[in-house]
Amino acid sequence: LSSFLSCHNNTKNLNIKNIQDYPDNFITNPKIIIYKKNKLSLETTSDLLIKNESEDTKLKNNVTAIFYNELGIKTSVLNSDSAFINETDNSFNAFGNVKVVSDSGFVLVTNSIYWDRSYNKVISYDSIRFTTEENDTLYGLGFESDTDLSNWKILKPSGVTYRIK
Repeated sequence: LSSFLSCHNNTKNLNIKNIQDYPDNFITNPKIIIYKKNKLSLETTSDLLIKNESEDTKLKNNVTAIFYNELGIKTSVLNSDSAFINETDNSFNAFGNVKVVSDSGFVLVTNSIYWDRSYNKVISYDSIRFTTEENDTLYGLGFESDTDLSNWKILKPSGVTYRIK
């Protein structure tokens, strides 16, 4: 009578993480405030902040950003799935289900948007849907505006108006 015993090490099925798989820092429910010339410029919150050395700050889940004009007065609110903040120039990039609602009633919906802190402008190179305070809806590819969405430009626009003359 003979028996065989064999051992086999199959590490493919193990869910082992390397130290590199974990962020250097993470914070739950963070609040970040950015100033320009001692005036409030951007205030943002999310469910999670992830920061690795020499990388942009990542905000994940339920990102909200409140934009302020050069006088420090609130102009609009952005919601998105995630965002990045560049610490060099404090620019802000939002991604996934981006919706910006201005205090004056304009609404911008897109997949991604960039906030240029230097000029206090929001810019998208993605497809957009823009609704005015009179409920006119415009579509296009590319968008640029100040943060209150009142001085806007749509590249490659198309749209519908329901105004009666």
